[in-house]
Amino acid sequence: MTKFIQKMTILVIAVTGSVAVPVTSVSAQQPQSNERDGQSPALTKSAADQYLLKDDDRQLTEFQQKHQQVDQEIRIPDEDELITLLTKGSSSRSARKECLSQIPLDQMPQANRTNAEHVLKDLSMFRVLPKIHLDVNHSAYAFFIAHPDVVVSIWREMKLSEFQMWQTGPYSYEVDAGDGTVGTLEVIHQTPKETLVLCSGVYKSPLLAKPISAKALLHLQTEYFPGEDKKIDSISHQVSMYVSFPSQTVEMAAKILAPVSNAILDRNFKEVSIFMHMMSLAMERQPGWVERIAGQLEGVLPVRRPQLLKVAARVYIDAKQREAAAAAQNGAEPSRFVPPKPIDVISQTGNQIPRQLPRDLKVQPVSRAQSPQ
Repeated sequence: MTKFIQKMTILVIAVTGSVAVPVTSVSAQQPQSNERDGQSPALTKSAADQYLLKDDDRQLTEFQQKHQQVDQEIRIPDEDELITLLTKGSSSRSARKECLSQIPLDQMPQANRTNAEHVLKDLSMFRVLPKIHLDVNHSAYAFFIAHPDVVVSIWREMKLSEFQMWQTGPYSYEVDAGDGTVGTLEVIHQTPKETLVLCSGVYKSPLLAKPISAKALLHLQTEYFPGEDKKIDSISHQVSMYVSFPSQTVEMAAKILAPVSNAILDRNFKEVSIFMHMMSLAMERQPGWVERIAGQLEGVLPVRRPQLLKVAARVYIDAKQREAAAAAQNGAEPSRFVPPKPIDVISQTGNQIPRQLPRDLKVQPVSRAQSPQ
């Protein structure tokens, strides 16, 4: 987990550099040509045709290309510039009581409720992670929440993590952390404002006589704040985590190590939040980079690549609309943009919120994630 946090920090530096550096700096190893600022011709032409964008709005002038400082130093923004910490993480009894009362067990099918209660009735560890506010386009955020395997594939493509995730069903995933940890994830309840995920995993190591198994319930709660005019969308989100260890020995060891593991978990969530923010910025400023990444993703369904491109185009257009609105307020020519249609990424049904899961859905761990007999 410590390696994961270190690699997430590298991710911030990498994405920040790709967004903040001028095009001539980013593509210094490529021959100079009349390229757009991070756009691919296909994406920009599609956006222009659909939303009446001016081509010169995205075209670097010859003067700018010649006078940009190729070797200028990249300033890595501070964490406080990227996200805002609203509340700190906690493992107190009062926090646990409050979080437990917020789990929508009464809104879940009986099978999913039974699986969730199985963890809650044999609770070994609890942690509510920090509540974080960040600027992020709502379409981008919803897409990544609905398709976490795409996030993992982006990390892997950027050589930032060996973590792997495969979608094995409409709401189920199989994971392999690359360190001996394998398991399954099942989305047992999801609306635009909250997501409940049931996790089942096993850790195996030559240093351990027996594998360590655990079950966990993750509750993500999200508040959406729409941007207006020149303001970007923003959200506030928080995760409550409930863990059950079948072994009392493992549970005792986990409690001893709780101060360290809690700090790592809190930091982990901050890094993921920063990733969301930086990916939204990349879509706004260099969707061509996102398009190149999308074309190289592995371990995801083929349909996810065009979906990611569609979201990137939407985020880019939203940003251009804000720029046009700001220009209009300053007395410039009014915006000619056609308001984009909203993307219902989470429900994928348009009129059905929340998504209805099958009533007979049960969480079954994959065979390779089970402890050996």
